Amino acid sequence: MLHTTGTVGAGDRSIVAVFTLHPQDTSFGAAYSALDTLVRSLNVPGSVPRSGSWYGTWGSHVQVRADTTSGSQVLTRLPAGVDALIGCQKQGEEVTIGQYTNDWWACLPPYRGYITNIYISYPDNKLPDVPVC
Repeated sequence: MLHTTGTVGAGDRSIVAVFTLHPQDTSFGAAYSALDTLVRSLNVPGSVPRSGSWYGTWGSHVQVRADTTSGSQVLTRLPAGVDALIGCQKQGEEVTIGQYTNDWWACLPPYRGYITNIYISYPDNKLPDVPVC
């Protein structure tokens, strides 16, 4: 089970509650992304879709940082394999993880922070449909 609630519309006057059931062997990240996709598809009067592009992520406990460096403050960690809303991207510290090296970082507006593009499920360093910050 995974549930969420929120308010939307002018003056946050609409309350939305979504309750979901998932197969018992579903990972938290998969359930989180499925719930998020469902919520984004709802046509709630007065709601305004968030701007940005949605991308899948990989890796466990990916750190969302305050800036585009590995030494900046950790704001939160993403569950493994969730979809992330990316508002813009910019170059920052070059990061190497395993065989991957990248100096592009994605801004995640809901968290007001950045993750290295290494953890975004896309084959190139820079995302094609995401503007530069």
